[in-house]
Amino acid sequence: MNRLANENCADAYSRNNATLGQESHCYPCRLVPRFAFIVSASATLLFLRYVDPVVAGSWLPFHPSCGAITGLPCIFCGMMRSLHLLLNGDFIGAIYFNWLAFPFLGAIIFLLALFAMEIAKGRVIWRLSMILRVTRSRLTVFGLSLLLLWTLQTYLAVSQHKPELLNTRGPLYVLFVR
Repeated sequence: MNRLANENCADAYSRNNATLGQESHCYPCRLVPRFAFIVSASATLLFLRYVDPVVAGSWLPFHPSCGAITGLPCIFCGMMRSLHLLLNGDFIGAIYFNWLAFPFLGAIIFLLALFAMEIAKGRVIWRLSMILRVTRSRLTVFGLSLLLLWTLQTYLAVSQHKPELLNTRGPLYVLFVR
């Protein structure tokens, strides 16, 4: 029985995208990752709600951010602190550390609701692979968007003098800021 289910799942994944995955034997293959996302995302958000990442990361012998190495913050520097503050209702603190926590949390809540509805209805409602096809132009736009976001995050960190996101001895900080 389990071997048959695995063959059906393998067949469903290898099938053409034109069928949209609505076959009865295809849905169980998609149920497990959706359920795993719901459980892991909920557990992570609950963990971030109650555990301060600054206190939890203090036991590490090194600073775990890329800003500590390069000198300038990455796009997601401060995201865990920002999500912790956002989940505890401190919106100003969340904006200070990383404003991207707001759309990130919104996307997580949207996916949690969508996957819960899909599990409840017993069918796939929205397939990401049909909407987000990878093409050269889309990859270029995505890469340029990441570069612009990184530039904005770096500008905000430097202009607002956020020492917890910057390392004044880092090579990129010395190269671009001084």
